[in-house]
Amino acid sequence: MNTQFLILALVAFIPILIWMYFFQTQHREKKVYVALTFLAGMLSVIPIKIYERYWDTAVLSLENINLFEKIEDLTHIPNIDTFFAYILTFTIVSLGLFLFVAVAMFILEVLSGDNTISVFKKKTAKIFESPFLFATTGVIFGVAAFFLNMKLSEAMWFFIIVGALEEFVKHLVTRFSDEFKLKSVADAIQFSIIVALGFAFVENILYFLDIWGGDRYSTGELMVYILLRSTISVTAHISFSAILGYYYGIAHFASEIYQEECRYKRHPLIQFLHSVLHVKSVTLFREEKMLEGMLLAMVIHAIFNTFLEFNKMGIVITMLCVMFFVTVNLIHRTEVHRRVGTTVS
Repeated sequence: MNTQFLILALVAFIPILIWMYFFQTQHREKKVYVALTFLAGMLSVIPIKIYERYWDTAVLSLENINLFEKIEDLTHIPNIDTFFAYILTFTIVSLGLFLFVAVAMFILEVLSGDNTISVFKKKTAKIFESPFLFATTGVIFGVAAFFLNMKLSEAMWFFIIVGALEEFVKHLVTRFSDEFKLKSVADAIQFSIIVALGFAFVENILYFLDIWGGDRYSTGELMVYILLRSTISVTAHISFSAILGYYYGIAHFASEIYQEECRYKRHPLIQFLHSVLHVKSVTLFREEKMLEGMLLAMVIHAIFNTFLEFNKMGIVITMLCVMFFVTVNLIHRTEVHRRVGTTVS
């Protein structure tokens, strides 16, 4: 049985190798660093699985906080205690994801000799330059989960929220792993893809463990099923991460790219925030691009998961083809920004 599972795991790894080769042929990064980023992507599955197991217990516990019950008694707003419980739960979840990735990357990079403690401190400080993104993510998740729970079945909305959390944790790994490694916008896309490959591989292995041991499929049929499932899952994950990686790259080099894009009329909301908060235009531009990329990747992932949950494979395959085209197009689009960064690549 162990030998059979090893064979199936190798079959699942085939799409990973293909994608790794496809996206790395023109990117010559040291092998140790690529392996480190891939490993970090694998580890990022852990907090997602912890969330999947304990989220309902957390919501029920927080819902019974006296403060929330008193707010409901005072306001007479139905389910207001549940609403706040959802927001608090997902704020804690977002913070937990952030801390998990920070600690994991610190251990991996220091042990591998890829980074020093001082460099990691500078990287963490750099990441906190996006306060709006990290401060509002948990609230957005909580609000979305609460209202989705009112409209959809638990299995459905849970599937959607998990997809959004996956994009968040993959991006955190990219930020902590690659913040000082980026030389171009293309790098941001490629490093995001490496994280996605690691995440998708472990996610698929865990999924295969769930269906392992039954008599529903023969070994040959199981191999074909695993290869098909791996291809779909891996393609989807790298597409979501490539989209977010592109916007991350734009935000990372905001100081340079903003000089190009400031010639165009800014969105009225961005102009309003600039005038009220007195934040530098480049900072708002960075926040705008990060939030835009995060929301876009999460929404597309949610839509994809919805069709997958309802077994609409025709739509799923169509989405995969479109997302693959978008991914390749984004990589070519970075040609416009080749002069951006410390090195022209």
